[in-house]
Amino acid sequence: MRNQTHAITDLPNFEPPIKGSSLRHVARALRRHIRIFLVCSISVLVLGAVSLAMIKPFYTATAVVALSTQNPDPRALDAQQTGQSNDADQPETIASMIQSRSVAGAVLASIPAPKTAIQFRYLGFLCHAGVSFFCRRTSPADGAGEQMLAENNLLSALTVLPEPDSHVLDISVTADSPDMAARLADAFVTSFQTLALSRQTRIVSDMSDVFKARSLALQTQWLDAVNRADAYSVRHGLTDATDDNASTPLLASQIADMATSLSQAQAQLATAQAQADALHAAAGSGDASALIVQSEQPILVATASNLMALENERSQLSAEFGPAYPKIRALDEQISEAQSVLNSQTGTALASVGDNVVSARAEVKELTANLNQLRAESLAQSADQVRYQSLSDEATTAKNVYETYLQHANDITSRAALLEPPVTFVSHAGIPTHASFPNKPKLGAAVIILAVIAGLAGVLIRDYFSVDFDGTEDMQAFLQLPVLATIPFIFALRNRSVASHVLDAPFSRTSEAVRGLAGSLALMANNETTPRSVLVTSAGSAEGKTTLAVWLAMTVCQGEQSVLVIDGDHRRGSLMQDSITTAKPGLTDVLAGRATANEVIQVDPTTKIDFISAGSAMSSPFGAVEVARLRNLIDTLKRNYNLIVIDSPPLLAMTDGLVYGSVADQTIFVCRSQQTSRKAVSSSINRLRIYGASVAGLVVSMVDQSSSLAFDGEYSRREMMLSSRPYGSEG
Repeated sequence: MRNQTHAITDLPNFEPPIKGSSLRHVARALRRHIRIFLVCSISVLVLGAVSLAMIKPFYTATAVVALSTQNPDPRALDAQQTGQSNDADQPETIASMIQSRSVAGAVLASIPAPKTAIQFRYLGFLCHAGVSFFCRRTSPADGAGEQMLAENNLLSALTVLPEPDSHVLDISVTADSPDMAARLADAFVTSFQTLALSRQTRIVSDMSDVFKARSLALQTQWLDAVNRADAYSVRHGLTDATDDNASTPLLASQIADMATSLSQAQAQLATAQAQADALHAAAGSGDASALIVQSEQPILVATASNLMALENERSQLSAEFGPAYPKIRALDEQISEAQSVLNSQTGTALASVGDNVVSARAEVKELTANLNQLRAESLAQSADQVRYQSLSDEATTAKNVYETYLQHANDITSRAALLEPPVTFVSHAGIPTHASFPNKPKLGAAVIILAVIAGLAGVLIRDYFSVDFDGTEDMQAFLQLPVLATIPFIFALRNRSVASHVLDAPFSRTSEAVRGLAGSLALMANNETTPRSVLVTSAGSAEGKTTLAVWLAMTVCQGEQSVLVIDGDHRRGSLMQDSITTAKPGLTDVLAGRATANEVIQVDPTTKIDFISAGSAMSSPFGAVEVARLRNLIDTLKRNYNLIVIDSPPLLAMTDGLVYGSVADQTIFVCRSQQTSRKAVSSSINRLRIYGASVAGLVVSMVDQSSSLAFDGEYSRREMMLSSRPYGSEG
């Protein structure tokens, strides 16, 4: 065969190059796959718009409160110091208490959950229609579980944030309606105020009851002492119980002073005993909040406040994350440690108060012994008078103790009227005018950005997995062959054949491209006067090679040159044939020796071009005899024609085109735009060169009219618009 100098090892490497990631490549891919970009972008825009329209709006209302500076015991001397010791932790403690489950339950009790509208459900409709398979399995109603779920949902919508460097809290609640959000925010404040006041009132009431009971017992003792003194005076006929002339003045003065000291000591004992009773009652209640009222024990109050804050924080975390949350274990350890410290400090306080009681009781006992001794000394002088004075002193002492306890009871009772809630409103929650979620302008912008990204992603994915070429530059770099022409896609019109397009529209883009192809082939010829043969082939079918062969022949024929077209596809053989010419012998008949060249040449009645039909179908491949006859036939026909155009079958389907390529002077390889794969093209070009074919270049067929490939990518959009105008429209 001709041109056997080409070896397989001399062939270029046709591995596809790595596609670049430059902006130019992205722009070219976007231009090629603009439809994919539009489909992906519009789809995302529509889905985003529908989703945005279906999102249920939520509104957030905020109530602002200030922390109260009131101390639980307004009469305590160290109230200011106690308040200062807990001032740093007070906002966080109050915030945790507001977010407790008890406050949420009170809010739910004051504001019932709104009734939800009954929505149509397909599964529910099928269930009511009698299809039990679609009925939902319902579990028995659990009131406690439903209440806990409702509280969890409400607490998840609550946010309590202390403002920095202040005693102000922002209480925000999110709900599906603006009015409900404002009502819930105010309800959390009022419910917390009510619960806190109720708890404080209960503590004060319990302490008041303790002091009142003790006061009643002391009042009974005082009245009994008065009655005993009066009864003794009447029984002994004492007319002047206050006359102490019969006694020694010095002894009477000592007895009076000793009685006064004893009265003071008994008052101190009563005070210490009152403190001990109050502390025992608070410690016995088991409630850390009860210890807060012990203002005389500031360390104990601070420890109890810390324990309450830890317990509130644990309750809040358990409600939000469940009892297995890791931080709860750490809180349990802190609570246990705080409880241990509180118990230790309570024991220390009880011991201290007990020491005071013991000391006061010892002092009273000593003073009583001394007074009794003085009275015994004066008994000999005036036994009845001294006895009466003793009974009077006991009544006075009992009265002082009673009045001391009564004063404490009155102080505790008056404290209940002075109690205030821990927080007060700075501003009530206003009804929000705009939804806090979703932020439609931002989400809309995000949807637009996402749509553009989705469109670009679709284009890049389509381009990455594309098996065709990006353009003429990519094709030339990949195949190392020139692109001789790009043929725009032509739509078949009624009563007009695509094959006659170059005759019907001689100045169209297609006609210009075919003329350029003919000129390029002429320039590639070694001798312009030497007749030449050209093979038009492609990798697959329906790529436009037959139409291109006819157009090339018509274009050269218009230049007053003789042209012959040979149909090399004997299996399909439809080039320039009709019902009359189909029965005549063709190329295969000449190769089989059943006809001569002059007998198979026909003339197309429309284009007046000479052609040789494919002839009878051959079941056997070309042999050495057929190849020799084909070569002799081409040499014979060159004597009478300036150009011989051979139309071959697809190279991937049959090997006939490879034989034609080895005989023809030049081979034109046709690639359909955005259809022919890289692998198919590289395989076909390799096979042609193995057979010794001289591949002149490539022709890109069926290019989109709006694509830059129709102009070889060298013209701007304005030049494309100008060149598409009819001739003669501009001067």
